[in-house]
Amino acid sequence: MREAGDRLRRYGSWALVTGAAHGIGAEFAEQIAAAGLNLVLVDVAAVRLHERCHSLRERYPVAVRPIVLDLRREDLLDSLLPEVAGLEIGLLVNNAGIAKVGPFLPQPRDFLLDQLHVNTRAVLLLTHAFGAEMKARGRGGIIVVSSGAAWVGSAWNANYAASKAWGLIFAESLWDELGEFGIDVLGFMPTSTDTAMFWRNTPNAPGGSVMSVEATVAEALHALGRHPSWFAGTTTRVAHRVLRTVLTRSALIRFVGRTLRRMASDR
Repeated sequence: MREAGDRLRRYGSWALVTGAAHGIGAEFAEQIAAAGLNLVLVDVAAVRLHERCHSLRERYPVAVRPIVLDLRREDLLDSLLPEVAGLEIGLLVNNAGIAKVGPFLPQPRDFLLDQLHVNTRAVLLLTHAFGAEMKARGRGGIIVVSSGAAWVGSAWNANYAASKAWGLIFAESLWDELGEFGIDVLGFMPTSTDTAMFWRNTPNAPGGSVMSVEATVAEALHALGRHPSWFAGTTTRVAHRVLRTVLTRSALIRFVGRTLRRMASDR
């Protein structure tokens, strides 16, 4: 953890994590606080967010600021930036996302647009705003939490998979472009991870293949500054590479779609 702390603190004294009240985002907050960085935690779930901040303050000698904010808002930056004025946000973790497994056409149009706005538009705006400040300082780190779904299209996951593919390509592109300014960028792809959102969407998933949030986040923080993108889990990385080699694109899409339907089948 000391090595991780030294690496993360080189970006600056503050980190901002979206979707920080639960799941992977809460674990990012946990491990970043353990590394010694102050935190700005953003989430729409007010009660859980304040509970998370209180817990972190009790256990780590860092400052923690909660910001209750809906990332779907049109005035996202107008609402957020005054709250962090004067803070050196050296590490940005774009973690918040909306996932829902199920057929595409029955889903309400408003929900699909909300999903697109949180998974892509919010990432774009936050990265643009804080990336400019990082460039001016000559240092910074940005993580875009994508998904294993970004690698291939899938039935019952069309909008989510497409939005996460956008995030992956966005991060990989900025890894090259912003690297010359001292900014490390990572597109991070969690695999099946032990969170409430994962089990809500795929209750029939085999438990033995699910990673802990602790291991998942540790891989992300370790990969930052070392790779343009990273797929969590050795077994999953190998399996995806093999499947992409031996199956045609159409066969792979159908395979993933059948697997996802089966994992969600008893909802």
